[in-house]
Amino acid sequence: MDKDYILNHIDDFSAQQLFEFISQGIVTLQELRKTENLDATKRNAIVALQTAGEREDNAAWEQARYGNETSLRDYITRFPAGIHVAEARQRIDDLENQRRNILAQKQGILDNIRRNPNSYSPNAIKVFLNNRTFTEAELRDYCGIPQSAINNLDNINPLHLDLGATPDTIPDGYTEVYFWGYKGSGKTCALGAILQMAQQKKYLNLASGEGYDYATQIKNIFSNNHNADDFLPAPTPLESNQYLPFTLTKPNESKSRSVSLIEVSGEIFLCFAKKIAGKQFPTQAHENTFNSLEKFLRTRNRKIHFFFIDYGRENRRDDNGYTQSDYLAAASTYFDNNKVFEKTTDAIFVVLTKSDLMLDKDGNHISDDKRVEYAIEHLNGNNYGAFIETLKKHCKKYSINGGKLTVEPFSLGKVYFRDICDFDGSSAANIVEILMERIAGSKKSIFDVFNK
Repeated sequence: MDKDYILNHIDDFSAQQLFEFISQGIVTLQELRKTENLDATKRNAIVALQTAGEREDNAAWEQARYGNETSLRDYITRFPAGIHVAEARQRIDDLENQRRNILAQKQGILDNIRRNPNSYSPNAIKVFLNNRTFTEAELRDYCGIPQSAINNLDNINPLHLDLGATPDTIPDGYTEVYFWGYKGSGKTCALGAILQMAQQKKYLNLASGEGYDYATQIKNIFSNNHNADDFLPAPTPLESNQYLPFTLTKPNESKSRSVSLIEVSGEIFLCFAKKIAGKQFPTQAHENTFNSLEKFLRTRNRKIHFFFIDYGRENRRDDNGYTQSDYLAAASTYFDNNKVFEKTTDAIFVVLTKSDLMLDKDGNHISDDKRVEYAIEHLNGNNYGAFIETLKKHCKKYSINGGKLTVEPFSLGKVYFRDICDFDGSSAANIVEILMERIAGSKKSIFDVFNK
């Protein structure tokens, strides 16, 4: 029924029919009145019906206004010319926009996890799952997260490390291996992985002493059972250097390699920065740590240095306004001024941790055979160039590493949600073999010192 026909045949329709035409939005009461063919009786009846209809309209709107999109659409269907149709349509538009935003946010979160499974903490992942931002199936199928990692979200139990006291002196005659790295660089986990792989190869013997508990604990973080069920320790604010003595001996080998491993406190880089800036150390503990390290570096023992740099840190500023590269630059200046590598250094290695997170320009993860190439590119392109050039200069000047600096990409395997690890010991095994190759075997053992 079109408008013109209705307006030309008003007398043919009852008040109820005309009211329905008005309710359907075909005509308005004002348009009917303008024809001057709408008598008062029909007009009053239509007004009465409209009043009753408004009450029904308002009641229906009260039920629909706080409902979902379906209830809003049902209201519009029942009252196409209703009082609240414009508001109902606006609410539907708002819900559609909200749904699009949620879908876009969801896709962004899933893309982040797919690109870097450590983008969010375990608690954040549990919140996303609980509020249905995404499902376990989407984590598995789209992001590549194994079910074992998802199952262990509620089982995370970070180890509390038992830190040993640092000795005043290091025994003479044994190779000192230094693990350098700013806080959070991953050197503690790397050390645990290396000790674990040395044990698996049946090379490792830990010496008794203050560092025995610590070495045993970090070694046993990793199970190498091909499940995401190893839990990384919480970051520990170490203000002292950790000292771990051990030997590496191949099965049926008569000579052993005695190692005095010093895990240098991450706070030492703040000490370098303060020293170069001519400022006081933050605390007495910092000064004690710095002084003990200087004493170690002056020994006559042969030395190997590993510098751990965190790929995942992205060189962001810390609370002091310094970046990881700033601290390394300060360390470079200190090494230069004090000729740290001049006489006793046999090897220097730069270790890029979390190298499994490296991506190419298309956002694809780097294959194992290209990690060295991309690690070098990353270090040169993210403000680490000055530090790398300083180390290269020392290698050439003091004939270290045959005059060349070596970069080692390092990975613990797959780490999920920052805390859960599916351990792969191949990177750690490479460093174990470096130690086996670069440290000379001797019939005299560090155990001879500790057993006196």
